[in-house]
Amino acid sequence: METMFNDLLPPFFQGLLIAAGAGLILGLEREFNTHAQPAHLGGVRTFMLATVLGYTSGWLGLQGYEAAPLVFAAGFFVLIGIAYYVQASQGNLGLTTEIALMLALGLGLLIAHAYVQEAMALVVLLAVILSVKEQLHSFIRQLTAEDLSAFIKFIVLALLILPMLPQQAFGPGELINLRDLGWIVVLVLSLSFTGYLLLRFGGAERGIWLTALVGGLFSSTLIAWVFSAKSRETRSLAPVFGAGIVLASSVMFVRVFLLTLVFFPALSAQLALPLLVMLLASLAPSLQLLRKGPQPGLSSAIDPGHPLDIKNAIWFVLLYIGITYGMHASREWLSGAMVYVSGAVAGIADIDAITISTAKWAATATDVAQDSTREAAIIVLLAVMSNSLFKLLVSVLNGARELRGAVSLGFGLVLAAGGLSLVWLFWG
Repeated sequence: METMFNDLLPPFFQGLLIAAGAGLILGLEREFNTHAQPAHLGGVRTFMLATVLGYTSGWLGLQGYEAAPLVFAAGFFVLIGIAYYVQASQGNLGLTTEIALMLALGLGLLIAHAYVQEAMALVVLLAVILSVKEQLHSFIRQLTAEDLSAFIKFIVLALLILPMLPQQAFGPGELINLRDLGWIVVLVLSLSFTGYLLLRFGGAERGIWLTALVGGLFSSTLIAWVFSAKSRETRSLAPVFGAGIVLASSVMFVRVFLLTLVFFPALSAQLALPLLVMLLASLAPSLQLLRKGPQPGLSSAIDPGHPLDIKNAIWFVLLYIGITYGMHASREWLSGAMVYVSGAVAGIADIDAITISTAKWAATATDVAQDSTREAAIIVLLAVMSNSLFKLLVSVLNGARELRGAVSLGFGLVLAAGGLSLVWLFWG
């Protein structure tokens, strides 16, 4: 289909259509959101003409008329300046549409230089920014000075300090990398800040569960650490935080199944039933809270805690360093015959790594297929169980007393289901 399209239309017309489409998307958004204004600056036709103008000037520049983009852009910016002056004289001081038109011209230039994917990414970003005006203003009006200070600190850490950290291993065995440690701090702080905002603006249970599901895609261990710390700040929400920890961990079972399905489908078939049972078991605390229903007045009385808990992030980094060296010691001391113990130890820190490596080993094993697949399934299950046990210990030791009931119920059922699955694999 792509070849046929390329044969039917020369490159110039392909780019022209893409540029017009980009302008159409932005123009539709502006037309919809500014049509009620007495004199709005740009709509569908204006934005389509702006992107086509940018594309045409860029194409002319590539054909040898190197001054064309500069001349077209200068004339266009002068025209925008005059239009803004007229609008401002009538009391309309907004610059949103004017800047969007300038960017539309730039999009046409990008497309002319074959940066089509980059241009489309910008179109999507611009359309989102332009369309969330009311929501963004409403959100900003609810922010406090503490929120703003936390956001600035986070940006400084993520965009200024982190890139300056050296990408160089150090320490015994050169196992620690300062840039990696910085990334861990940023991840912990981002989850903490996201949870804080969802608690403030999304309600208690909904905010916690949304953070748990999103955070579980990255690291359920991070969620266990952050939520258990949060439970000490807001003890009335400790059971919900506990259910959120187990809910985040439930994403792990889906992730393990998908990874084995990609790298060795036979292993995913072997693990399908155990992982499904463990997944259902991990939903027990959340279902229990849903059956009780929301507590009256809870959402209005919650204290979301601190937006950025840097001390908590540093403690997690120290924990990560300890686990890293603990795993290194186990690899040095444990013999190859203790492969199951090695899998359990490796699962504490990185369930994805042990799952992928085990699936690849089973897929290429020269042993009898059924035996290697069964052995691989046992290794993965042990890793999943050790990871769940570690999160249970982190939650109990780092969290409030009121948190223990939910995490003990959820992870207890998960570990029981995992134990029965191991018995089934060993002697089934």
